[in-house]
Amino acid sequence: MAKRKRRNKAWSKSFGPYGSRIRLYADPNSGILYAETRDPSLPCGYRARSLGHRDKKRASLWAQQQVAKLMEGIDTLRDQTPIAALVFALYCEHQTPTKSASEQKTDHRRIKMWSRVLGPKKDLSKLTRKEWQDVTEKRKSGAIDRLGQEVPPEKRRPVRDSTVRGDLVFLRSVVNWATEWTIDDGNRYLMRENPTRGFPIPDEKNPRRPVATHDRLEKVLAVAGGITMVVGRGKQRRAVRSYLPEILTLAAHTGRRIKAILALRYEDLRLSEGEYGSIFWPSATDKMGREWLVPLNPEARSAIDRVLKDRPGIGAAFLFPAVNNREKHLAVEVASAWLIEAERRAGVQKHDGSLWHAYRRMWATARKHLPLKDVAAAGGWTDTETLLACYQHADQATMFKIVTQAAELREA
Repeated sequence: MAKRKRRNKAWSKSFGPYGSRIRLYADPNSGILYAETRDPSLPCGYRARSLGHRDKKRASLWAQQQVAKLMEGIDTLRDQTPIAALVFALYCEHQTPTKSASEQKTDHRRIKMWSRVLGPKKDLSKLTRKEWQDVTEKRKSGAIDRLGQEVPPEKRRPVRDSTVRGDLVFLRSVVNWATEWTIDDGNRYLMRENPTRGFPIPDEKNPRRPVATHDRLEKVLAVAGGITMVVGRGKQRRAVRSYLPEILTLAAHTGRRIKAILALRYEDLRLSEGEYGSIFWPSATDKMGREWLVPLNPEARSAIDRVLKDRPGIGAAFLFPAVNNREKHLAVEVASAWLIEAERRAGVQKHDGSLWHAYRRMWATARKHLPLKDVAAAGGWTDTETLLACYQHADQATMFKIVTQAAELREA
């Protein structure tokens, strides 16, 4: 009779005598190490805490030190002080993976900055307004860089308020998340309250929100067909036309975010609905979790028709698959590299602080004369305030009409 294979158990190891024992164990999914000890005050009889790492040797040394302290009557395991290292480790493990690749990279950068500025052992529940303001001023003046490192006076370059705001908002978000994250088997929250509440966050007085023009769009589209991608491997490698012309056309004529466009599937097309067909934008790829059915205009339909001619597909297949992996959609970073190269070839000046969003603002601004509610629905905005504040911009042609086409007010 064949022996049944034993399933591998999650790693665990105990240290110390009964009464002062600490058991280390690894989470079977993430591999993050946890420490557990007896605590009769809890219903389950045990208390556990995350160590925030996967280094077993380091954890074993730490456990031996804690056992020695327990035998001296010092219970450090129960001390769940929300130090920066612990809070950031838990946030990085549980929250950061839910974000996009670029947002994850930014999270890691900001965690490095705050860990260096505040120190890994900083009790975040005791964060002071002075510490907050000191970091604000140092970042604005360029005294510390994006990683929290000191910068020599002769090399300091001031940064914009929006840059500093991003770092401050991140820390406030992490601390706010910690007030909702439970530990000790759900018996209490990692932090009781957010100490940054009410701390000032600078506003950018002159935000960089460039708007692309139709002249720019035409120039870039004229050269977009020359941007190629390399498909295949080994002897099968060859350069073919990229998806940029169709992606850029959809960005300029649907007003949608680039991530939603790249995640489109063939099953999202509703080409028999409406004069030129429609697209069903699913909630899974919408930033606000909404779903929309929006008609296409002739230019967007033409781009869709070219996709169907070049890459016929059905069902859940992506319209814009990754270059050598049809199971995934094209990465934003790849599409962005194509657009940057096309703009360079077209000889248009690079927008300061914007790429795809400049075309989304063009779409919104070109429709200022239409009902706001309908513009928001067609472009995927859940509230008109964001549309007005960040996407629809004043333009010279409209302002000229306003100052020259005023109605005359006469006495009755």
